[in-house]
Amino acid sequence: MSRSADLPPFDMIAISRRTGSHYTAAVINPYIYDPSIPIAAVGAALFPLISGFLVYQYFRHRSWFFWAAVIGVLMEAIGFICRIVSATDEHKDLPFLISFLMILLAPSFLAAACYTAFSRVVWFSCPSEELRFKTLWCFPRWITPTFVTFDLLSFVIQLIGGGLISRSYDHDNSYDRSIEESEKKVLSGRVILVLGLILQLSCYGSFAIIAARYFIISRKWREDDLGDWKMWRKLSWMINIAAGLITLRAIYRTIEIPHDKETGLRYLQSHEWCFWVFDALPIFATLLVFAMFHPGRYLPRTYTHWTLDKRRAIQQKEEIRPQSLVGGEELVEFRPEDFEGTRRSVVSAA
Repeated sequence: MSRSADLPPFDMIAISRRTGSHYTAAVINPYIYDPSIPIAAVGAALFPLISGFLVYQYFRHRSWFFWAAVIGVLMEAIGFICRIVSATDEHKDLPFLISFLMILLAPSFLAAACYTAFSRVVWFSCPSEELRFKTLWCFPRWITPTFVTFDLLSFVIQLIGGGLISRSYDHDNSYDRSIEESEKKVLSGRVILVLGLILQLSCYGSFAIIAARYFIISRKWREDDLGDWKMWRKLSWMINIAAGLITLRAIYRTIEIPHDKETGLRYLQSHEWCFWVFDALPIFATLLVFAMFHPGRYLPRTYTHWTLDKRRAIQQKEEIRPQSLVGGEELVEFRPEDFEGTRRSVVSAA
């Protein structure tokens, strides 16, 4: 914001709003726009609510491998709580900076949760002889380590870039400072942040393609292995929808970083509705999908531990496979609980 020429100077005061014919002097507005307090209040209510429910599901279903999702949802909750604090009390820098970093970085953990869930789905549903790179377009034993490594690398790069920008903002005492101005001043921070976002987008995009392709090709295994069970098909839907939403958000974050010119994609950062539509809404939808199709509801307990015993997973599938066909055609329906014993019980299909 620029200071009105007919107003007296202030050292740490900027004009944030105009009410009627009178200007209201307020403390520094850290945003490029005046944030909507009612919408921020909605976000501060909805995100902690869905986050609390997901944490409950995590312990209820003992989905220990889904820990990354818990970190991500807690970061989102903290971020949106701090956003309402920042929107209502703009002179406090700390809530704004916490909100900026939490909302920026949290999706990395949500994506990591998708990677681990996809690995479980592959080992649970893919026939043992098809567990190879040619079929899956990725090495089955390295699905989680590969994607999580790139995701973690992009997270660290974003953290460095976002940290440089946040530090510049925090040490800037000018009356018209904003996160946009800080991004302009700290060119290195902006470049690092963009590189991290590009790496993240590449990781998300490649994973989304691999997951969607697996969902399609797995249909041919319906009558051969564990393919048609309701347990994992719904979970596979969750992974594909969540991956698409997170990728959409990553595209927005990558292109909304301001440019030096006054035209083009800077519109995305200078208008609040873009943040809520292209960032907050896709991530909230991702959390809803997590809640509706929580992995703990569709995977056997063997697959929900911190780590997956792949040898035992294959052994379980080989034990149950001869029983998966009835009359050579009809599939038998199982539940996660049917894998608890040494010999698996069979539940007749409805």
